[in-house]
Amino acid sequence: MAVALVSFAAPAFADETTLAAGAGYRRPIAELAAAYEKQSGDKLLQVYGHMGQVLAQARESTQIALVCGDNAVLEKAKDLGFARIAPLGLGRLVIAYRKGLTLAKPEDLAAPEFKRIGIPDQASAVYGKAGRQFLERSGLAATIDARLVPVATVPQVTSYVASGEVDAGFINATDAIGAAGNIGGYVAVDSKLYDPAEIVCGVRAPAAKAAEGFVQFLGTEQARTILQRYGL
Repeated sequence: MAVALVSFAAPAFADETTLAAGAGYRRPIAELAAAYEKQSGDKLLQVYGHMGQVLAQARESTQIALVCGDNAVLEKAKDLGFARIAPLGLGRLVIAYRKGLTLAKPEDLAAPEFKRIGIPDQASAVYGKAGRQFLERSGLAATIDARLVPVATVPQVTSYVASGEVDAGFINATDAIGAAGNIGGYVAVDSKLYDPAEIVCGVRAPAAKAAEGFVQFLGTEQARTILQRYGL
């Protein structure tokens, strides 16, 4: 697919706006925002949380011009008045495990050495819901549910795996790639065992100049390189 090349000259009047996103995509979005700011002169303030928090903040603040997360969640938030939706990529569920343990395949999570297993919010967080779907569809829920350690967001699960607070946890490939040096490793979950997570950015109307500029930047080769490096 051809990639649009967009040139960003520093504008005479820089703009500032706020972007809110699911915490599991903080690393790539922060890098994208920094690259866009450097090229455009605009400023993107950023807030992160699980998608329930993100949507609540967006409803309370007209300053939030961009909301990034699971497309299925954004589609239901019609009251936020998105003028357009820009794709980032397809999210992937993985199971990360702490140093000192190994996991050859997701089903091995049932092994007794995995005593504590982190999972993001199973009602609001994209990968909490995906983790729940995996457990139900794989038939592992009865074995593993009693070992689950619920937290709010993907980065919290990653932090717990890195510190050894939990033995393994459900996170996205993006966070696993970013935390590679702090965890033992990760294995991908079969995409047939959870609903696809299409990660997008919604631009609220009326669109702020910086928001429109950022969406244009997402179509550049530089942006795609960043996203691909984080598994999107």
